[in-house]
Amino acid sequence: MSTTSALAAVSGYASISRISAAALGRQRDTAEAASTPAAAAPSASVTISSAAREAAKSDTGTGLKLPDAEYWMSRDFPEDIMAEARARLEQRQSAPGGGYLPDSVANLPLLPENEALLQQFRQEMKEIGHNNPDPEKQARFNRLLNLSMKVQIDGWKAPMSEADAQRELDISRAMGVLMADQPQAEPATGDDTPGAWDPMAGWKTRWQQEGLEMPEVTEAVTPQRSLWLQLAEGAGIAQDEFVARARELASGLSGNDLTRALEQFISERYVALRAGQDGAAA
Repeated sequence: MSTTSALAAVSGYASISRISAAALGRQRDTAEAASTPAAAAPSASVTISSAAREAAKSDTGTGLKLPDAEYWMSRDFPEDIMAEARARLEQRQSAPGGGYLPDSVANLPLLPENEALLQQFRQEMKEIGHNNPDPEKQARFNRLLNLSMKVQIDGWKAPMSEADAQRELDISRAMGVLMADQPQAEPATGDDTPGAWDPMAGWKTRWQQEGLEMPEVTEAVTPQRSLWLQLAEGAGIAQDEFVARARELASGLSGNDLTRALEQFISERYVALRAGQDGAAA
């Protein structure tokens, strides 16, 4: 896995089985012009987990059945879901100069009760089977796949129920619908001179602009190796301490506010660590 794709996995593997904003827009236009609901299906663009892909490869049937495009195009969300989706989109910020910039904290160790919920989902998916011919069971399998990702992403903060995971999934879907309605920005033009591209350049610039010191990340970032934990480790913060602090902050903060607070925490400890090392070397 490349550094770029790994960073995308860390910040966005919430997008599993989620149609992108651009694809949603194309589906919406296709659906409006089509005379039958089936006409919208070919324009669906859905991504699935590597585990699901492997399961599909080993199956002798017709392959993994993807979620119904109509489900992802739905605009029938309660107002509280739409309000939260708008609020989260408004909080998003572009990285200075482009590149990766997290708008939330994810991929930290799950709480035991959320790990149990995740295992419950996986067991039910196993019992259903990835290519079940029953439409209702197929829909349940796809729903569980997405709920599992939501638990994996947000389950480090506080205990979750299936209803909590469903709410997070609905908010993500609503955000996708709102993004599909926004004009798509033209790709930025810049220096085409070949050279090494740092996908974290924008995030590093943001830290510099705010007077923060970022520890160097040297290992490859994967869903199993959290970027946040690597930064904490570089600052001399043990995993248990960092996760405990993150949960403490998450009880009162969210989104960018939580992200900024953890960035500040890491930076302060990193500065203190370097000062101690410089003093010992003097």
